[in-house]
Amino acid sequence: MLESPDLYDEAIEAAKEFAVQNVGRQPSGEQFTNYLRAQHPNLLEDDVPLQKLFIISKALRNLIESKRDTIWAFVLKNIYKPLFLKGNFDFVVGNPPWLSFSYAEPKYQEFLKEQVTKTYGLLSGKGKLIPSLELATLFFLRAADLYLKDGATIAFVLPRSLFSADQHDDLRQGKFKRVGVHFEEAWDLEGVEPLFNVPACVLFAQKEHGAKVAYPIPGQVLRGKLPRKNATLDEAEESLAVEEEQFYLSQVGERSFWSPGAGIETREGSPYKDSFRRGADLYPRPLWFVKVKASPLGFDPSLPPLESAEWTGKYAKSRWKDLVLKGNAESRFLYATLLSTDLLPFGHLDYRLVALPAEPSEEGHELITAEQARKRGFFHLAGWLEKAQEEWEERRGAKAERMDVLQWLDYYGKLTSQNPQAKYRVLYPTSATYLCACVVENQPIEFDISGQKVQTSGLVAETVTYYFETDSGDEACYLVSVLNALLIDRLLKPMQARGLWGPRHIHKKVLELPIPQFDPSEEAHLNLAELGKVCTQKVTDWLEAGGPGKIRSIGKLRSMVREMLTEERKKIDEWVEPLVYASER
Repeated sequence: MLESPDLYDEAIEAAKEFAVQNVGRQPSGEQFTNYLRAQHPNLLEDDVPLQKLFIISKALRNLIESKRDTIWAFVLKNIYKPLFLKGNFDFVVGNPPWLSFSYAEPKYQEFLKEQVTKTYGLLSGKGKLIPSLELATLFFLRAADLYLKDGATIAFVLPRSLFSADQHDDLRQGKFKRVGVHFEEAWDLEGVEPLFNVPACVLFAQKEHGAKVAYPIPGQVLRGKLPRKNATLDEAEESLAVEEEQFYLSQVGERSFWSPGAGIETREGSPYKDSFRRGADLYPRPLWFVKVKASPLGFDPSLPPLESAEWTGKYAKSRWKDLVLKGNAESRFLYATLLSTDLLPFGHLDYRLVALPAEPSEEGHELITAEQARKRGFFHLAGWLEKAQEEWEERRGAKAERMDVLQWLDYYGKLTSQNPQAKYRVLYPTSATYLCACVVENQPIEFDISGQKVQTSGLVAETVTYYFETDSGDEACYLVSVLNALLIDRLLKPMQARGLWGPRHIHKKVLELPIPQFDPSEEAHLNLAELGKVCTQKVTDWLEAGGPGKIRSIGKLRSMVREMLTEERKKIDEWVEPLVYASER
């Protein structure tokens, strides 16, 4: 019956009509046959499964009687329509559902998992990525497979994560099964607003038996601001700039991504990948970030009066917003740190003061509990820790119930593993639109509080930054030059996750690029180190001279620094480019 759409529709309509006419009754199968003979005689002439059709009619009648209305006949007529339309289309265009696998109903997930892993082989050997899979990708292949004729075209609006997200790697590399397509064109819509809540793209492909994905893919980059959502074609043409582009497949380690211009391919990342670490979790911030509460009569710099820094409540979760800890602490437990929003290319804004129960050791830091602090005579630190633990127990979330406040502070040893003996640290933010990095000399840092000096025990890296430790100033300046290079940022861009405000996460993705180990015998490395020193000094002088003025936007400040260092960054790129591409394997 499914081979004839008209016959199928008539059969379901007949079952529904019989159900409507017999609400409240219990008709027999013979009555149903007589009804068909009188009203739909052609259904008796073909090989129609009358008994099953009668059962459908009874089910529809029961639904009507339970006030579930007659929508179900419509559903039945349409649910099999795709079978009638299979393989009939020259062109399919659309905007499929954007939904992650993890948000689908459990029973539907079973079907989807079968389709993803076995039918189309989209995540071969990457089962852990299934919850992150965007169903629009599967929808794209499924629609091409079911509905396109051979040689026909599909064009879908898709999330821009298609360009870089790991769960789309098999699609980008053409490793999927069952259906042969080659990509004809791609549009990058990240620069268009207003559009969707997440960045979008468009992918065109042609179905062809045995076809393989090939690069580069011709495409367009669209940018501009539309006058409104759902703008007309004429409005869009007036508002948007369109740039022709070629998209290449870049392969960095196990990660792939689409990028405009020449791609890059390397089997291994930078030798620095394991040497950069994420900073310590100085959370909740009202417990550790402090300010010295100065008095007109002055204070004892070795035992300054402290309270939680005001800004910590602004960015804290609701349960921590109103917390202000007050007390004194021995100055040997004061440290300086920098947040990601304090970092500039080749420099940084003012340090932030933190009170931490840690002392430098030969290879790292040692934590001190409240009990140990009391035994050693550090009564003020002990009092601070006791109040911190009390607030922690009252306000902490479920995730932290098995940890005390110090275990949370040193999560995964990210505080105690920091080496106080290293002379230099290179810092860059975990997230930013544009990568930036700076060198910090690891030495006691003084805070000027109303004319009095409070000296800290050094610098600790915070969790919103990644850091590298070295005793070589040349190596530190070499690295900061490379990390601030225009080329490195351009190569990183396609790997960054996207949000409403553009590229964000950096983490260790930049270290998947082939940044070579510093070699003092290499001329290029020494030149980059020298340029790093020049740029760092230039930014330091600019900051000391009050260059930022009243500007507080970190994005604006970073742009000002980049503009100020335009010529130096061009020279840096000239040295970095051959190093990176020479490392391709």
